[in-house]
Amino acid sequence: MSGCLLVINPSAGKGEAENIQTEIEPILAKHFGEVTVKYTEGEGDATKFVDDAKEMDAEAYFVVGGDGTVNEAINGLAALDHPMSFGFLPMGTVNDLARALGFPKEISAAIKGLKDYQLQPLDVGKINDQYFMNVVGIGAIPHAVNHTSSEEKSNFGFLAYLKDGVQAAIKEDSAYYDVTIDGTTYRNLKAEAIVIGLTNSVGGFEKMFKQAKVDDGKIHFLALQGRNTLKLVHELFQGLINGDISEAKDAWYETGEQIKIALSESQKEMETNVDGDPGPELPIELSILPSKLSVMVPKA
Repeated sequence: MSGCLLVINPSAGKGEAENIQTEIEPILAKHFGEVTVKYTEGEGDATKFVDDAKEMDAEAYFVVGGDGTVNEAINGLAALDHPMSFGFLPMGTVNDLARALGFPKEISAAIKGLKDYQLQPLDVGKINDQYFMNVVGIGAIPHAVNHTSSEEKSNFGFLAYLKDGVQAAIKEDSAYYDVTIDGTTYRNLKAEAIVIGLTNSVGGFEKMFKQAKVDDGKIHFLALQGRNTLKLVHELFQGLINGDISEAKDAWYETGEQIKIALSESQKEMETNVDGDPGPELPIELSILPSKLSVMVPKA
């Protein structure tokens, strides 16, 4: 195996991703030899291009883009029996995976750090028939985030997600769920929202699951059960200050390897948010693929 397929989303980073090629390509060439470059043109391209990397017998698959592009790449790689090494340069709104892996926040520093990288094992989650790298959200808040406009995301970044999420939380739209974690079922679980994470960083909050590691082989489950939304929001922010949202008073936290979630009977339909984009409707089945990928991480 040799060579690297470099995939660039030209619209990422407010159009700056395309300019990164001249900086990142020579670095990848020193590590892997020949570098082939492809640009995404539509949804799913970063997944499809994994097949090209496989045909090339590439040693590495590297993407430049936001969380959506990274998620697409992981969906392609996780489907392989023996995926090649994976690398990425974070240029999105939130960049949760990069946060969890300890990437420098400045793009220039991240590029420089890739001159001397290390491979880090990375768990991958599976939800129904697709894969995810970081988070699945259920409830009114994730629903609102699904419908945050592209214009707002471009103009306001993470604040756009936060605004829509808070507005949804004020509506106090709770639901009842049947949840099965590693064979144990909890029926009629009332929750304002459910968050399933694979890392410590969710939605830009790096203390959502303080104890979570990118390779711990666990799915981290959090149900937010505030009796009053303003009280719940207060306790969540108190959890942030204390260092772990999962320890908030009205939060129910569990870990597992296999999780099933369905709405209790006579409930309306409920969609999910997967890694920042709309996901499948309930019911869902989740599982963990421990250390499925090896990801390139800049050395500190």
